[in-house]
Amino acid sequence: MAKSTMLKKKLLFIFFLWQNLFFSQSMKCFHIPDSLRKKSFEQLIHDYNKVLRIDNERAELYANIILNKAKKEKNNDQIYDGYYKLAHAKGLNSENGHPYADSLIKITQKVNTKEYPAKAYIIKGILLNNEFKYKEALNQYIKAQSLSKNKNLDQFYYVKKLVGILKTATDENDEALLLFLEYYQYEKKKMQTNDKDIKSYIGSIFSVSNSYNKNKKYKESKLYNKIGLVECKKYNDYSQYAYFIMSEGISEYYLKNYTIAHTHLIGIEKDLLKNKNYANLSILYYYLGKINYKFNKENKAIQYFIKSDSLSFKSNDFVPIVRDQYEILIDYYKKNGDEKKQLKFINKLFYADSIINNNKQYLSKYIYKKYDTSILLEDKERIISDLTNKNSILYWFLGGGILFIFSLIYVYKRRIKEYQKQADLLIKKSKSSEVLPTPPTVVKNPKVPSEEKSKSLLSDEKLQSLKTKLEHFEKSKKFLRKNITTDSLAKDLGTNRDYLSKSVNELKGKNFSQYLNELRINYIVQELKDNEKLRKHTILSIANDIGYNNSESFANAFKKVTGTLPSYFIKVLQEQVEKQND
Repeated sequence: MAKSTMLKKKLLFIFFLWQNLFFSQSMKCFHIPDSLRKKSFEQLIHDYNKVLRIDNERAELYANIILNKAKKEKNNDQIYDGYYKLAHAKGLNSENGHPYADSLIKITQKVNTKEYPAKAYIIKGILLNNEFKYKEALNQYIKAQSLSKNKNLDQFYYVKKLVGILKTATDENDEALLLFLEYYQYEKKKMQTNDKDIKSYIGSIFSVSNSYNKNKKYKESKLYNKIGLVECKKYNDYSQYAYFIMSEGISEYYLKNYTIAHTHLIGIEKDLLKNKNYANLSILYYYLGKINYKFNKENKAIQYFIKSDSLSFKSNDFVPIVRDQYEILIDYYKKNGDEKKQLKFINKLFYADSIINNNKQYLSKYIYKKYDTSILLEDKERIISDLTNKNSILYWFLGGGILFIFSLIYVYKRRIKEYQKQADLLIKKSKSSEVLPTPPTVVKNPKVPSEEKSKSLLSDEKLQSLKTKLEHFEKSKKFLRKNITTDSLAKDLGTNRDYLSKSVNELKGKNFSQYLNELRINYIVQELKDNEKLRKHTILSIANDIGYNNSESFANAFKKVTGTLPSYFIKVLQEQVEKQND
């Protein structure tokens, strides 16, 4: 028994050592401010709870300090808490919290305390829910509920609340409300004991208020908003304050008290901007647009809808409730004869519907579609035709539109098959360690005239020096850093951009952009093949991991290098795993 305990301690120590190495890149530049260095865990946790949802960047700072301090003191409980708090703060800040959640699951999977490992699965589920991966989130919640049953009532009821959030996302609002009310009653009873949890109690009030709004019971929602605002002031906890105000504004809008609704909503804009809460900001601007539309201030309403649109797809997120603003924008620009913008928002509406359908956030019955898809396609083709040839004959336009729609369908199906074919080929190539295929659409470098071939662009000595430095650049995987340019890399390698550009062309037979993209894509193809957990991350998260600023630039680079898209490649990989498991 003693030997077994000693072995577990050694394994835990080794794992923590590995964790420190793994996160060294993110922690090595971390500096604890002198004013916070001497604070106890209790003080730091209090400070974290006080700013969470109010200033999430500040919350992340406190979480980092807790984790840093806990590792130095080898305090396992606080190490767990640090990872949990970091994952939560990053998730609220629209950043990738999965590495911390995954580490927490790994280091607590054999722990048997009141909170863990259930709490690790809870934070993983929350992060997945934030990414609209509801099925995966539910799986995590089920694990957490099973682990907390008969051991931790707080967690057991908290998971009920989280499942209520999932049901809200799928428009099962009646069932969600029952879960929220059950959670609220539990937290309310706890407030009469020494074990009261103010933050959870106030959060439970907001859950009920928000759910009543979803159920179109706006007066009941206002009742709980009032209770929540009073309790925020009573207990000096303002983490949910802005959200109660927002809920109140939405209730007043549907009760047709538009002036009051406007006052509430405009008052919390700064709070949401501070927290980079893009999803709620998009909703806020949507309702401000709707209010101004009710006041016949059409131009101002359009400005708010455009602001909402600019945030609707931030970080690949889209909030379905704002969908009808695109219908208003399409009508507005149609009325004003601006066909380019009309076409732009028709395309946006198509894209919004594709996201809704893919994520299955809301049931189809929830979305009232003023524009049928076929009608939109006809409008789209008409606009394209008008922009290219104003004098086209009507029957030519209609015939061309129909042919175009069929050709779109044909091209789309062929493209899907090509993506799948390239994904299969890519997996086979990577298994045999062959160089990844470059699709035929990639433009090759022009041939150097024969009279110039004999002349090297650089001296042999300089070329060999740069060759060695580039080899080190590749082996050390520095190509994964963000914002690498010819200028920045030239500076790191002790040369200038012209020499670097010429040497890459001469040594690699490609321009610098092609060279950098192929390094990154070849790397991530192998990582996706080897790492099953990585395949569960979002495309944006994977893009960030290998140096791209957004998922679109990553997908374009992936397609240029491999001939397929990352989503199809991951899909084929997953299908192969499922076949092997059958």
